[in-house]
Amino acid sequence: MFRLLIIGGPADDWAERLGKVVGDQVDIESARLPSAGIRQFESTPADLVVIADDRGGSRIEILARALRQRPLGQLVPLLFIGPLPEEESVEDKINDLDLVGWLPVKTSATDVVAEIEEALGAEIREDEIAQEPVSPENSAATPDAGEHGSASYFDGDVVLEPVDEAATPQRVDRNSIFRSPHGQSSKAEQSVDADGIERKLKAVRHEDYYVILEVRRGAESQTVREAFHRLYARFDPESLDFRLVRQFQDEIDEIRDALEDAFAVLGDPDLRQSYLQHTVKR
Repeated sequence: MFRLLIIGGPADDWAERLGKVVGDQVDIESARLPSAGIRQFESTPADLVVIADDRGGSRIEILARALRQRPLGQLVPLLFIGPLPEEESVEDKINDLDLVGWLPVKTSATDVVAEIEEALGAEIREDEIAQEPVSPENSAATPDAGEHGSASYFDGDVVLEPVDEAATPQRVDRNSIFRSPHGQSSKAEQSVDADGIERKLKAVRHEDYYVILEVRRGAESQTVREAFHRLYARFDPESLDFRLVRQFQDEIDEIRDALEDAFAVLGDPDLRQSYLQHTVKR
């Protein structure tokens, strides 16, 4: 069984397309955000990682360098799918990042699989390794499950039943029993509302790491670290109202993944410098 991991905005789309070409001896996983992809890779290393980005630029290069810094990341083949850099620099970048290839966005799924086969030294196409068609369960992309799991919290008041069944049940506020794990007050718990989540979601989808962490461009490690911990705690599902979490679980997970993604780059001096050099303020 071969395991492919696809990381990037169009990862789910590529997972679905490749799933229709490869056979059932290939397990394809996808992660839209780099931080989630790196966690998946560290949890279960892949035989090959595909980094996909329709807009290209330095983001995919920074992600490749982040993967290469992991011990197992130094060994896994990396394939890029994205806009090609200037023609004269393609080979230099491929060599510099130790890639098995850099394919244009409009490359067909069949050609991508052919590149993967060459890198793995194995045939993985459906018509070459299996006689029966792949079922929808096998050919579809594995969803990028929330890293933080499903919320399970008490809502409203907690009913305490007395030992004496004849007595009247006593109602107490849930916050008097279940304290915030981070020592935050109930006022802090109410500091994020639906509008705040939607506004932050727009900011994280802006994809500028400094915007995501709400710090000035060029901020140093200590400032970045403090901003990350402050925002990560602010959007902690355990410190938010249960009904808000239930309604916006996916959005909250996306915000926290984006915060981790930004901190992974800006919190590392080398990656931060590379990010500053290859990006411009939007």
